[in-house]
Amino acid sequence: MKTCYACKGRIVKKNMNIEISGVTVQDVPVEVCDRCGEVYFTTPIATFIQQVAKFVEKEKKGLVPTPS
Repeated sequence: MKTCYACKGRIVKKNMNIEISGVTVQDVPVEVCDRCGEVYFTTPIATFIQQVAKFVEKEKKGLVPTPS
């Protein structure tokens, strides 16, 4: 059984909705402490979240008109 680094509670696998730069990604597989709520991501999921965040920020910049 995995334990939480923060409180030593039990870690459980579940799917969560994660908000990234104002965009919600649904059903992201994570591990969560059932005591304190600390969320843990696998390396591939953390990489995916970073890529989504970069994409969203890039797209947001494209929507903002530049001063003439």
